[in-house]
Amino acid sequence: MTLKEFFKTKTFKYNALAVVGITILLIVLNMFALRIYTDHGESIEIPDLRGKTPEDVADILDRTDLRFQIRDSVYSRETAPGTVLDHFPKAGQKVKENRTVFITLCAVSQEKIPMPQLTDISYRQAVNIIESSGLIAGKVEYKPSEFANLVLEQKSQGNEIRVGEMIAKGSVIDLVLGSDSKGETSQVPTLFGRNLTEAKLTLDEALLNVGTITYDESVLYEAQKAKAMIFKQSPDPVEMFEVPKGTAIDIWLTIDKSKLEAKPEEEKPDNSFF
Repeated sequence: MTLKEFFKTKTFKYNALAVVGITILLIVLNMFALRIYTDHGESIEIPDLRGKTPEDVADILDRTDLRFQIRDSVYSRETAPGTVLDHFPKAGQKVKENRTVFITLCAVSQEKIPMPQLTDISYRQAVNIIESSGLIAGKVEYKPSEFANLVLEQKSQGNEIRVGEMIAKGSVIDLVLGSDSKGETSQVPTLFGRNLTEAKLTLDEALLNVGTITYDESVLYEAQKAKAMIFKQSPDPVEMFEVPKGTAIDIWLTIDKSKLEAKPEEEKPDNSFF
């Protein structure tokens, strides 16, 4: 019997069907076993652990067959010391049982660093040093000096800070800059439609300060503040083209689109030479 004739026999056909059937059966059994082994379709939703103590976290996760591990400790004024500041995976995400949740605790005390040398350098250099040191650049003041925009004093909460003095990381540092006797001015920038971060950068470039920050009635929750945009400012560039450097600009923010669609006219006073 030739090979071609054998392929046409019932024996070959039955054997081939048997091999295909067994293969399919093995695949199905393997998938079913894998489904059972991995608890396919069964998952645990991560609870919101923020603001909880490690003892509370241990109790909550123990009931849900999850574990936790402290990953870091960071200071925050908005969170009670010793409680969970953040965690990963985030609340609401679904994971398998025995998954480890990594938590970040709010430090009991704020880390302190030595105050850097900011005097006798330019304002731009001082801001770069402040930010790279983990501090926050605050307001600017001016004093008569032959060296314009040179840092004369460095302050925190109204008090002058000596170089090397230990200061809490994240502190706001105000600077006193030199100004010529004639008094220097800055053009009032238009802040309409910008968020708070963008406004601060713009005012910083113009050597102006952020004044009173007001959120309108459309901003109901803390999380909405990051999305709020400026719809009003004072002084307004339409009414006052230039102001002395260091002037505070008050701003109003909203998430109400109707207030943001009515963009104010960008006009300059009649006495402007620009």
